[in-house]
Amino acid sequence: MSQRHEKTAYVVVCRDGPNGALVRAAQNAAHLAYIETVMDELNVAGPLYDEGREQPVGSLYCLHTPSLARAKEIIENDPYVRHGAFASLEYFPHLPAAGRYIGGKIW
Repeated sequence: MSQRHEKTAYVVVCRDGPNGALVRAAQNAAHLAYIETVMDELNVAGPLYDEGREQPVGSLYCLHTPSLARAKEIIENDPYVRHGAFASLEYFPHLPAAGRYIGGKIW
């Protein structure tokens, strides 16, 4: 494992709760404005959809942060989270090993 990629990335899976759609609609502008403030720590982020690609069912955040504590701080300050859009938040340490957003591969 390359040292430069250790302990810097977290994937967060957020699953919508029963009021997810309502919170998204009410907080979308505030959410997008907040995302603009943490862009330097996002590898990629966006909504997760149902199989028909019609309704958001959650959100995915791939973060580049120095710690799990910082990843949680970013997520917990998102207006979607603060206003109860999500029923659950799952944090996973992640090794960005290959793909376009890291510019290739680490090996």
